[in-house]
Order: sequence, then structure tokens, then C-alpha cells
Amino acid sequence: MLKKVKVLFGLFFLDYLRVLIDNSNINSMIYLIRRFIKPFYCMVLVLFCARANAQIISVQQIIDKMESHKNFSYQAVNRMREIFAKDTVTTQIHTVLEKAPGDKSLGYLFNMETKTGNDQFTNTDLYNGQNLIHIMPEDSTYRKENLEYIVQRTLPGYLKWLQGYMEKRSAKIVKASDTTINAIDSYHLIINFRDTMINKEHCYSNVNLYIDKVSGMPDCIIGRSRDMGFGDGATTYYSETRYFDYQFDHDNIDIASMTAPKGFNLPKEQPASAKKETDLLASGSVAPAWTLYTADGKKTSLAQLKGKVVLMDFYFIGCMPCMQSLKPLNNLYDKYKGKNFVIASLTERDSKQSVLEFEKNYHLKYPGYINAADVVKSYHVKGFPTFYFIDKEGKIANVHVGYDDDFEEKTTAVIDDLLKK
Repeated sequence: MLKKVKVLFGLFFLDYLRVLIDNSNINSMIYLIRRFIKPFYCMVLVLFCARANAQIISVQQIIDKMESHKNFSYQAVNRMREIFAKDTVTTQIHTVLEKAPGDKSLGYLFNMETKTGNDQFTNTDLYNGQNLIHIMPEDSTYRKENLEYIVQRTLPGYLKWLQGYMEKRSAKIVKASDTTINAIDSYHLIINFRDTMINKEHCYSNVNLYIDKVSGMPDCIIGRSRDMGFGDGATTYYSETRYFDYQFDHDNIDIASMTAPKGFNLPKEQPASAKKETDLLASGSVAPAWTLYTADGKKTSLAQLKGKVVLMDFYFIGCMPCMQSLKPLNNLYDKYKGKNFVIASLTERDSKQSVLEFEKNYHLKYPGYINAADVVKSYHVKGFPTFYFIDKEGKIANVHVGYDDDFEEKTTAVIDDLLKK
């Protein structure tokens, strides 16, 4: 297309010079506009639209190719950098899909086996058209899962999601070219969801889709994003999935096997006595003692904080509601700075280095403590974030699980009340 546009520009320019030299008057200019400008714009518009349609169809062509087979399978390796840290997680995926035209959720039944890092066990998600269940081999149990979330982890589910955004014009192709990736000749499409500036920071979200020229199937999908929606720093995301070993029209897929294996059961409900042991600590009870180190090596104990109101924030990096609480917690730190109030954030699972990078990136003003597994257990924390309010005497004053839009307002009211006592 570019060559055609250049030729057209050349013809237009030569005739433009000829008209200026031979007929320097307004009638000649009108002639020029009528003869060349309108056809030029029409040609560019036609070529551009043809190219845009071809790009959109190329995504649809993959979907059509998959749906032309009664079933297919593939292998995939996903490398994802943790959204709120720099740790990289590698996941191996083997998926088998059987076409089910009457199914409105995906149009396929599937068996998806996932192995993360060096996990000894492989987790399996099975969908038989009625229920989606997640198999947990470590204890021979299974649980019912949210179908919509798992569907998007399958290749056809992801492509249909992507195509839907493009059809609604919530996303658009900004580049189409030929390239080589993983030694495979491919078509390369860059699909933009967002590209803007927020507070002088570049924020974006895009998908790089690489399609094998020979097979017509994806050989790599890369997702990237950068956002300023959490805390006071940038949140970046990177996910790269390599697809290979496509096989079509198997003769031995057993639909009946896409359900809970024999001997697997739903988890047993805990007896009432056991549930009491895991209930959150009651107001008025003495807060269990703890001694912890911050990520930069400073030692602190709850006993040292007696005489102050303490807000204990149980979190982990990557927990979305935990991330939503970052700005309010920073605001609370500023509001009560110099008063008898402290914030102590505790994580049981994040490494020292991850916490240091996390605190630096999001400009956290309050200390974060690591290796808090025993404290999590003694405070019966099961959900994240969980906030415990400890009064000046070292007793539990209040507890709140999760994050709400009015978190800062409610927390301020509790702190003000405790500081008056």
C-alpha cells in the first residue's frame, strides 16, 4: 500500500508543478483539486480500510480455523512478571478442547492442565458443558470455579475476548508487519487498548499477537500495560505465552472424563468447634504478641508499640484490594504523623527483596514486616487484606476484612475514637 501512495503523491506533485508553471490562475487550481485531490483521498481511504479490515479478519481467521475442526489441543508456556513486583512466574499449560456448538459460554468443552514453577502437582480445570471444576491432586478434592475467568485462559476464549473488544472499537490495531519470533516467520499485530499520559506518566495497555505464517495459528501472545491507578507509583504488567504442538481432530477424546475423577470429592465442611478456632479475634481480647523485622532489617515488637494505636495491615503483593488500600494508608500515615498512631503492614509470603522493591515503587511511608506467617496464624487471618485495630492497652479494638471505597473514612473514625481514649 505504501508504494501505491508514494506513486500517487509523485503524480500529484508533478502535475501540480506543471499547472503552476503553465497556468498560474485560480481556474487552474480548481482544475487541479477536482482532478487529483478527491481521487487521492478516496484512494488512501480505500487502501487504509482494506488494510484495517484485513487485520481484523486475521484475528477472526484464527477463530474460524479452530472452529473448522471437531477438536484440537496445544501446549503453552506462559512467563508472567508479577503485576506488583519483579518476580517472574513460569506456567506450563496443556489444553484439549472439544467443539460444543450449543455451548454459549465458549463453544468448547475442555481439559486444561496447569503446572506452575516447580510445583510437584499439576492442577486441572475441567469443563463438561455444565460445571467447571478445579481438581486439586494434593488432597484428592475439587471445587467449582468461575467459568468466565477460566474461559479467557484458553486460547479460543482469549481470542474471542480480544475480537469482541476490536469489534466494539474499544481496541484497535496500530501496527501490522512481518517478523520472526522464536525462529518462526510470523505476522505481527499490535493491538492497543489504551495509550495516554496521566500526570506526565505514560500509561498504556496493548497486546502483541504473532501468527505463524504456515499454520495460521498463534505462536506467541505478549501483553503489556502500565498504569498509575494504585498507590503513588507505576504498576507494570508483562505476560508472554508461547504456543506450540497444535494437534487437530483427535479420535480418542473422552468427554465423560471432563468431570471429577473417581475418588475426588468436594472439601469437607469443618465442624463448628473447628470453625471457632479460626474465627477472627474478638474485640476486647489481648492482641497476640509478635516480634518481626522490616524488609530493611529493623526489629520491632508489638510490646514496643504499647501506648499507641496500632493499625495492623495483613496483605500480600498482588492482592488487588490490598493494592487499593495503598493510597488511603499513605494518607492515614500523613494525617496522624506525630500522634500516637502507627501502621504495621505484615506479609507472610513475599520475599525481602520483593517488599523492598514494592515499597520503593509505590512510595510507601509506613513500615512493612516480612516472614509474618506465625502472626497470620495467631490472628486467624484467612482473607486479604485484613485490618486489626489495636488500642493503647494492647487489646483488639476492631477488625475489618477486605477493602471498601469508604475504607479511609471508616478507618479515620475508628482511629479518632481510639486516640481520644
